[in-house]
Amino acid sequence: MDNKYKPFFDQIYNKSNRVLETLLIGYFIFGIGIAFIYDTFLVGVLVGSLNLALYFSAKFLFKETRLNQYIGSLVAGIFMAQFIYQMHGLFEMHFTAFIAIIALIAYQNKYAFIPQFLLVVIHHSIFAYIQYLGSTEGIESYQQIYFTQLDYMDFSTFLFHAGLYSVGIAIAVAYTYQLEQSTKASAENIISLKNNEMNIQSNIDFANEIAKGNLDLEFTANENDKLAIALLNMRENIRESALREKQEKFITEGIAEVSDIVRSKVNDLESLSDSIVSYLVNYLDANQAGLFIRKDDNSDELELKACYAYQRKKFINKSIMIGEGLVGQCYLERERIYLKDVPSNYMQITSGLGESSPREILILPVKTDKEIIGILEIATLKKFEDKHHKFLNRVSETIAATISSSKLTQKTQILLEQSQQQTEEMRAQEEEMRQNMEELSATQEEMRRNSSIAENQLKAISNSNIGMIEFDTSGNVLDANQNFCDAMKYSKEQIVGRHHRMFVSDEYSQSEEYSHFWDDLRNGLIKSGEFVRYKSDGEKVILYGAYSVIRNDYGNIEKIIKLAFDITEYTTNSKAVQQS
Repeated sequence: MDNKYKPFFDQIYNKSNRVLETLLIGYFIFGIGIAFIYDTFLVGVLVGSLNLALYFSAKFLFKETRLNQYIGSLVAGIFMAQFIYQMHGLFEMHFTAFIAIIALIAYQNKYAFIPQFLLVVIHHSIFAYIQYLGSTEGIESYQQIYFTQLDYMDFSTFLFHAGLYSVGIAIAVAYTYQLEQSTKASAENIISLKNNEMNIQSNIDFANEIAKGNLDLEFTANENDKLAIALLNMRENIRESALREKQEKFITEGIAEVSDIVRSKVNDLESLSDSIVSYLVNYLDANQAGLFIRKDDNSDELELKACYAYQRKKFINKSIMIGEGLVGQCYLERERIYLKDVPSNYMQITSGLGESSPREILILPVKTDKEIIGILEIATLKKFEDKHHKFLNRVSETIAATISSSKLTQKTQILLEQSQQQTEEMRAQEEEMRQNMEELSATQEEMRRNSSIAENQLKAISNSNIGMIEFDTSGNVLDANQNFCDAMKYSKEQIVGRHHRMFVSDEYSQSEEYSHFWDDLRNGLIKSGEFVRYKSDGEKVILYGAYSVIRNDYGNIEKIIKLAFDITEYTTNSKAVQQS
């Protein structure tokens, strides 16, 4: 029998033992009782006692087996033979065998009938044959055998008796088998319910661990347990969500901190480069990094502007030609280069940073959508994670835009100085631009120091010749002064409430660069330089100005202000002078 059914059948056997034991004790008492009537005390006491001793000895000595069932079956058959003998062949004593059959059914063990069946068959066959010999051979002692009755039983009657008994046994076996199967089915249901209860409790415990934030707990789900599978899927989704949130936080915080560096160093390219490289090495837990920037538009050299290795600044004068080594190749192809499992001498041969033995090297272009500004090379003794790659992709655009803005500012200053020397008109325009730039720079600096004073300054600006327009963080126009409206040929009513994209081309407004432009502003980055915009009549205008953010008392960005003035005529004249 399968061990999983044993506890259930043990309960049945215990109850059935009590039934059978009650029957056997009753048979013993019955044998003593009829001994008084038929004067068979010796048979009643001796055989009855031996029967009980045989049964209870088997039960006591073989506790973990079903031997007592078979002994009990045999003893019940012996009691039947005892009663027939004691009552001198009373036919009705056969019913004691049928009573025993009924009691044995309770065991639900179809094999328990075998001992009694064999005893009855052997007993009846032998005694019937002896009685038959007594009748046919005239042996009087054989004729007195108490078989089923005192008179001789013919063969047909014997077969009839045997057939009835066999039918009774067959019915009992069939019914016993059905009971056994029913008990097994019930046991299966109970076991299944217990397993389900255990699974449910296990699932509850697992769900509680998930609720506590323990997402690394070992848990194995049964393939048929849909709830457990759903919990595993839920944990995996939560784990992925937590990982995405962690990565996004890493990227967002990194960009915000780089933005702070950019705001404080925007006018000093050398200091800006040092601060950015130093920050990236520490934030990425790298061991060294370098920033290469193209000297100028007409040069084929990439100059190492900043180098930071092993938590200290390195003063290295180094230039690499475009197309030379990994750095030059990266600039030429405008695609990142990612090296894994770098040999110990690899950087000394092909890298732009010099001596080191990193595990991985990442070389990526610092570029905007329009131009490539330089190359950022980072080496680590560990391994670049996915969040590092995503962060560098995003922050490299911010760095590129800042460097481009810084270089553009320098170019503009040089251009103004050259133009001033050529014509008086150009000198006047340059002086006006310089004054406007100083006023704009002073205003921006004052706005950074005290946002409450900024509002009064903006009012003052409105009375100057500088155009001013305010946007919310979504890019919708909040206000504009008359200078800006006149420059763009709009009335204030025509632009308030509309989006900034009304001033740019359709192609640019749908571009990723435009999207990043507003993302950077929302992150607090200052955007300054020359901007191509379009008036209400479609005429292109070139504005020089800057986008700055205004923060509330809690440090949150409340609105974005653009200060600008029209340099279209100046730019046109400058180009004309250069062409002449």
